[in-house]
Amino acid sequence: MKKRTIALTLCVCLLMGLFTGCGKTKDGQTSAKTRDDLVVILPNDFTTLDPQMLPASADINFCANIFDGLVEVDPDTKEIKPSLAESWDISDDGMSYTFHLKKGVKFHNGDEMKASDVVYTCKRFAEQAWMQFASFMIQDSEAVDDYTVKINLKYPYANFLGEISYMYVTSEKYMNEAGDKAAKNPIGTGAYKFVKWDVSQQIVLEANKDYFAGAPSIKKLTFKIIPDSNTAFVALEKGEADLNFNVSAVDYNQAKENPDLETDEVVGNSYYAANFNSDRVDEKVRQALAYAIDKEAVNVLVNEGQGVVTDIPLEKGQEGYADKSEYTTYAYDVEKSKKLLAEAGAKDLKLDFFYGESTANGKLAQALQSMFSEVGVTLELKPVETGTWWQMFGDGDYDMSRGGYPMEDVNTDAPYFDMYHKDGTFNVSRINDPDINNLLEQARVEMDADKRDKMYVEVQKIIMEKAYVIPLYFNLSTVVYNPALKNVKAIHNQKYIYKNMSWKE
Repeated sequence: MKKRTIALTLCVCLLMGLFTGCGKTKDGQTSAKTRDDLVVILPNDFTTLDPQMLPASADINFCANIFDGLVEVDPDTKEIKPSLAESWDISDDGMSYTFHLKKGVKFHNGDEMKASDVVYTCKRFAEQAWMQFASFMIQDSEAVDDYTVKINLKYPYANFLGEISYMYVTSEKYMNEAGDKAAKNPIGTGAYKFVKWDVSQQIVLEANKDYFAGAPSIKKLTFKIIPDSNTAFVALEKGEADLNFNVSAVDYNQAKENPDLETDEVVGNSYYAANFNSDRVDEKVRQALAYAIDKEAVNVLVNEGQGVVTDIPLEKGQEGYADKSEYTTYAYDVEKSKKLLAEAGAKDLKLDFFYGESTANGKLAQALQSMFSEVGVTLELKPVETGTWWQMFGDGDYDMSRGGYPMEDVNTDAPYFDMYHKDGTFNVSRINDPDINNLLEQARVEMDADKRDKMYVEVQKIIMEKAYVIPLYFNLSTVVYNPALKNVKAIHNQKYIYKNMSWKE
């Protein structure tokens, strides 16, 4: 399971000395003609910049600036395209992938990237249990020659290329020489070189003029760490920063009315759900309580309306997506909920709701408690420390909890298997459904995309029919930025490719 990055606090009194000015014209617009830098606000600091030790998806996205993978996701088509590998071959049985590396690619210290570095990287990934694809997919790897790598799998895996788009290649020589220091002074092949890291304050990167895909237009990236969303927005308004992901609903609406700011929103790949422990709460009760949830009200109470209410945990374009008319869904209906509870003989039902302590989780818990009371069900709220929640989740000692998962654009298998298979590492609902298990095991090795998609649709139909998971909303990723900035485009939630950005002339 991936650990979550803990936000570090930053004293407001440091603000005045924290920023470098961007410069403004008389009309308030930032002058871009003389600029070759970019200031980005981040809500959290990192614990490491070692790409094989990253604890959260936000960290992985950040490291995409410093490192490259063998392949990458095209921001426009969302298809896999070459990166460090110029091409690859797949064996007839799908058990091995042979990658042909680009020649002359240099790490930031000047050393040429070779096949041995890729083999080293594969091995390091395999040692990290939470990196799913490495631990359960990769059997071994070998350097055929300096520019050819063969990766052997334990079994055919349809989404292998999508998974290794996150496998950022590190230098074997540098990592061995630097040891623990590498986590604070990373060296990759990416479009930007690491300059410095002032913990809790900023990270500075500079353009890699020798980047194999061409030097980026923006020569310097400064990432300011500002946990407080109000402070962050003020910095953006003053022109002390150019791009901000940490935007409250109020500030985002205000930014929309500001001609000196540009706004954009992307439906996040993370969805949030109410999860019943299927070992302790039977099917009809789960269905009944699904009808008791007013999702629109939940979105307002938890997200200030800044979320996208959903009946299914998938966005259009993802594998397994079908029109919601094909699924059993649960529109808010108090009377239907009461009827099903009566049929289930669930009079005076009491359930507990365990959740990791946070403002959002607390708001959700209170909302569900109020809604369930309307149908005669008592929900006892049990806030616990995050570590305790993980332990309880592992033991199955709860009736309900909050769940969710980032649904990847290029690989549906990882979240599906994680959440719904009996052996999944984030199976909050404790699902052990033979039909689901079989479908997921078949889909994992099915190379035909259409056949695989139909299997995932069937999985979703079972999930929704039996109310194992009650999807609530997708997070809405909002961004506010300097309107003089071009190509502000997300691959998915908060993964922006800075090497593609530039200033307008």
